[in-house]
Amino acid sequence: MSKEKIFVYGTLRKGFPLHRYLADKARFVGAGTIRGALYDLGEYPGVVQSNKGEVKGELYELENASKYLRELDRIEEFDPENPENSLFIRSLTDVKLADKKTTKAWVYFLPSKPARARLILDGDYQRREKPAQVANK
Repeated sequence: MSKEKIFVYGTLRKGFPLHRYLADKARFVGAGTIRGALYDLGEYPGVVQSNKGEVKGELYELENASKYLRELDRIEEFDPENPENSLFIRSLTDVKLADKKTTKAWVYFLPSKPARARLILDGDYQRREKPAQVANK
């Protein structure tokens, strides 16, 4: 059985404050992209599923997926029992790696386009601002 993977595009990436939740619990697989529209929500970003854009991020393989996905769900304010009242929705999505191969990974998406947020046109939150300036959410 293959291990579950997670794709992160914002404050869980290397160099950002929330990366500590992945640092010793997941194995870095590589850089990748997903389809979507990336929005700057202030202290963190959010992605809306869309075929029109591409979002850059990092792919990780989880060592103990059921345990760590529960922890990440809490951090991302996703309640699998009550998704309609969650900040983010976790969904299995295709991730394209640098070698053009694709794999399935969990991604936290916004349930809908935010009313007031700036679209990050190049799809790369890391280039939006220096990681040290990002506050914890």
